[in-house]
Amino acid sequence: MQSAEYKIGLVISTLSLLEEMKKIADKKALHLEISHKGLDEAISDGKRMEANGVDVIISRLGTAKMLRDNLHIPVLSLPDASIDIFKSLIEASKLGTKIILATFMHKVEGLATIEKLLNIQIYQAVYTDLASMENSMILAKYRGYDLAVGGGLTMQLCQKHNLKYVELQTNVDIISAVFEDAKSVAQINREEQKKAYRYQCIIDATTEGIIAVDDQGRINAINRAACEILKINPRVTGSPISQYLGKNFLQTVLNAKRPVANQIQKIGGELFVFNQLPMQMHDETIGKVLTIKTISNVIKVENEVRRNLTRGLVAKYFIEDLVHKSIPMQEIVLRARKFAQIDSTILIMGATGTGKEILAQGIHNLSKRAKYPFVSVNCGAFPEQLLESELFGYEEGAFTGSRKGGKPGLIELAHKGTFFLDEIDSMPTNVQTRLLRVIQEREVMRLGADQKIPVDIRIIAAANRDLSISVREGRFREDFFFRLNVLRLHIPPLVDRRDDIPVLFDHFIRMFAEKYNLDPIVLPESYVERLMMYSWPGNVRQLRNFVERLVLCSDLGLHIKPLDELYGELAQYQPTVNSVQHEPDAESLRQKMKLTKNNHEAAFIQKALEDSRFCKTKAARKLGISRTTLWRKMNSSS
Repeated sequence: MQSAEYKIGLVISTLSLLEEMKKIADKKALHLEISHKGLDEAISDGKRMEANGVDVIISRLGTAKMLRDNLHIPVLSLPDASIDIFKSLIEASKLGTKIILATFMHKVEGLATIEKLLNIQIYQAVYTDLASMENSMILAKYRGYDLAVGGGLTMQLCQKHNLKYVELQTNVDIISAVFEDAKSVAQINREEQKKAYRYQCIIDATTEGIIAVDDQGRINAINRAACEILKINPRVTGSPISQYLGKNFLQTVLNAKRPVANQIQKIGGELFVFNQLPMQMHDETIGKVLTIKTISNVIKVENEVRRNLTRGLVAKYFIEDLVHKSIPMQEIVLRARKFAQIDSTILIMGATGTGKEILAQGIHNLSKRAKYPFVSVNCGAFPEQLLESELFGYEEGAFTGSRKGGKPGLIELAHKGTFFLDEIDSMPTNVQTRLLRVIQEREVMRLGADQKIPVDIRIIAAANRDLSISVREGRFREDFFFRLNVLRLHIPPLVDRRDDIPVLFDHFIRMFAEKYNLDPIVLPESYVERLMMYSWPGNVRQLRNFVERLVLCSDLGLHIKPLDELYGELAQYQPTVNSVQHEPDAESLRQKMKLTKNNHEAAFIQKALEDSRFCKTKAARKLGISRTTLWRKMNSSS
């Protein structure tokens, strides 16, 4: 950095000295701001220079002291060298023998020798400001002194009180040396200003209020957030912090020898969270650092953190995605729309693949919690210990292999939103106990923690079987069942709502044709009737996968026999238990065969084959026909 970039202020009351200093400054290419004042009269000019960005000020001793007491920038003083005083007294001795020497605050030692050498008497007019200087000179004149040695203000007082005057000389080398010192001080001061600015920017960057106080409780530093929180002026450095915080709080926080964390205090009718950390140097406490947060800001930050953690935990399905036509499903959707407006717990019952999670997500997206997380967990997909850590989270070191810093549980992540528990009938009993307490208290405690975290969640649970049966069997807590069984929805299997099957087929055919860029296929009516007669043990999920196969095979050219092959593969997955539970009466089938028109005969043949696990002998027996007749009818229908 070049010296010309520095701004140096000259506050000199002696005009001849000021002119001499300007000449030296020009040679050194220094940028000056000048004031022709001294002592207390110079303070206003010094403040103006400080506001204008002056790096350092040079002045005489008395004026320099006053400027230091009132400014924040460095102030250097021109020293009154003994040789300069001696030379000035020699000049004064030519005009008189009783000489006044104006000195700031303290007398100059060793003048007795000069008095003897020059055969003069010296009266030291000690002053602290302009008024005291004038009083000292009046007293000296009263005692017979008629000549004064000093600077510009001394000259002005001599003119006022009719005294002779000799200017106190200042050596050129001293002036030059002071200018060099000013350049060094300006450079150091500029660097300190940069450090202070960086430091202030750093503490201003946080939303937390920060206050640093010394060991006497005076404010050393304060950031913008603290000023806004406490509603105080930023220019409070040096003020006692007791002016802004209550005495009880100061005794609790500031007098604490150890750090204080999360201390809640009311100031001006508003609640704040305080932290305090002692500043120690060489085992000595030299001050304290306080951090301040408003309760509202703490809640806001917590919600923002939760939102970031739950990014991606959203409900992607809507109630309209539950494709249906049947009256039972229409009633369920209507009821779900009403339940969505209520914040109570919902229990969804239904066999695997019926669309329980789609219904849960649809309810969430219809509710007032739609903009908050939708967190889903399959209770049957985790071992017991892992399920606990996933649900409730854990603190660091809670168990071997736990993540550093701990981990929030899924319940925490669902805050303000919906927590969906799928296959809750698979949940271990001890986990049911912990979750029951969460539902009751709306508080969760991480594994290994000793503090509870409040949560605001809406719970939707789903089960593949009637939970009341699990309660009777002792596999599900009765009190937990009652807590879940507030609002209930039951999705019937496809076999009980066959009207939905053609609608679902059309929907999935269009969906997969678009996905794979294929033309939508059109199935023969007889084939659709056959599909409607199938029991679909896997429900909508099984139907969806089957349609995907149909669409992918469509570019091969589907005919009746390939369709029969695909259907035959589908029917092979008919569970044995279903065939036992739903085995039709043989005589009933015979009667229906006789009464049914030929175009429906194939569907009944297919049903008999399914129920017999495609054993043609058993199927023929069920239909009341021979195996040969069955073969003939199968071939004629194809």
